[in-house]
Amino acid sequence: MSNQKTTEDSNRRNFLSAAALVASAAVAAPTVANAQTQPSMKKTRIGISRKKKNNDELTVPEFAMPSDAVPGIAQVIVNIWTGAPGLDQIMKRDAHGFATQAAVDQATAAINTAAPTFNLKRAVIISEKEHDDGYTMEFENDVVFVLPRPERVNLNGGSLVNSAKLLMACTPNGI
Repeated sequence: MSNQKTTEDSNRRNFLSAAALVASAAVAAPTVANAQTQPSMKKTRIGISRKKKNNDELTVPEFAMPSDAVPGIAQVIVNIWTGAPGLDQIMKRDAHGFATQAAVDQATAAINTAAPTFNLKRAVIISEKEHDDGYTMEFENDVVFVLPRPERVNLNGGSLVNSAKLLMACTPNGI
């Protein structure tokens, strides 16, 4: 061993490397265990995918919302739950199960108003059930938000905004 002191940057790099290794092991472990114990079981589609140009499906990564966007988008959830005017088309679907143009227009306006720094071209809001059934995006540049089931909360009491924030944290892909 050397008597040289490690720099703060070096310590941070070692910590981040160790944290990345632990995180990747934690993510990989359940997948490996499932692959070893259930090799013949077909997995149920869960999540959001999109069709590539060659018609293969690609699973879209899910991520958490930046903290500064949470209050406005939580209010969008509450507005949808309570049937606020101007959001009546947001969950409408066409014959193929895709959001109608009116639904996309309302979702895009609602999200861009709630989080003006996003400036999304196409936002789509889907139900938690659509997510769990394996929703496929219609267009490559869609940004899909998952609306938590209103049955999870008492819509007649408590702080709906706080409930929405909590559900955004625990529902796949938030809203």
